[in-house]
Amino acid sequence: MRLLHDDGTLVHLAYNAGVHPAEDLENLIAHLTRYAVPVRRKLGVDRLGVGLWLAPAVADHLVSDRIELVRLRRSLEERGLECVSLNGTGGRNQEVPGPDWAKPERYRYTMSLAKILAFLLPDDVQSGSISTIPIGWRRDWPADLHAIASRRLERLSRELRGLYSVTGKIVRVGFEPWPGCVLETTEQALERVCDIDSDHLGVCLDACHLSCGAEEPDAALRGLALAGAPVVKLSHVHNHSQEIPSTQPVIADTLTAILSGAVNGTAHVEVEAHDLTSPKAKGPAALVAKLADELDWTRRNLTALGLKLAA
Repeated sequence: MRLLHDDGTLVHLAYNAGVHPAEDLENLIAHLTRYAVPVRRKLGVDRLGVGLWLAPAVADHLVSDRIELVRLRRSLEERGLECVSLNGTGGRNQEVPGPDWAKPERYRYTMSLAKILAFLLPDDVQSGSISTIPIGWRRDWPADLHAIASRRLERLSRELRGLYSVTGKIVRVGFEPWPGCVLETTEQALERVCDIDSDHLGVCLDACHLSCGAEEPDAALRGLALAGAPVVKLSHVHNHSQEIPSTQPVIADTLTAILSGAVNGTAHVEVEAHDLTSPKAKGPAALVAKLADELDWTRRNLTALGLKLAA
């Protein structure tokens, strides 16, 4: 879904389609038909955003076969779907993060996603986002790997700039801080990633992590504002239980910072649906209902901030 701010900023609202991962293109398109289309209809909108997760093998296939890439784009358009963001964690079924940033496979996979996303972006959308892992696991990260990873990120920056010069599309890669990883906080991400290229490399914020106290939200936003680094994507899990604090204040504060210009951001908001393992939550209909509910909750809270649904 697209929402519009008074100053003309376009906010893209999507859901993370990695909740029903596919290991090949046929199943990916089938899942979009089975889940995304019914979600769109439940919400009563003509266009729904989906944040796709592409297995490394699928990404390789799409990059090497342009006909298949065209097929994917047309499949999205025919179903009233659009993609402005990709989940770039890699690994099988999105459960395993895949290689770290010291390995060449990580760079190749991310650049494949960037090329795919530049093609999938709607004609009237200039920028897309890719979320990726926070460099690697800290316990497996000796000091000599820092230099290797930095060189890969510098190369990634150059290639993303080259992609823009060819396609006219800006693709930003966001590193999501995660406990136990090389980048555990927004401050660490700013120091290690955004100094390389604050135009194409930034931070993916997880509202659930911030609301649970993993990092102080105000401090994180102040740091981003001072650094000029982009919030590449804001992801969140809205949980109706009382065990997890509401993500609403973090979402509101982050979007307010972006829309006021205090923080540089692409205004990509992605809903993640969890807690689908209970017996009552099984089956396509239950997942469709869950996704529609989470998206509707987010839409209502965004409109409460003054945003309006865009045509």
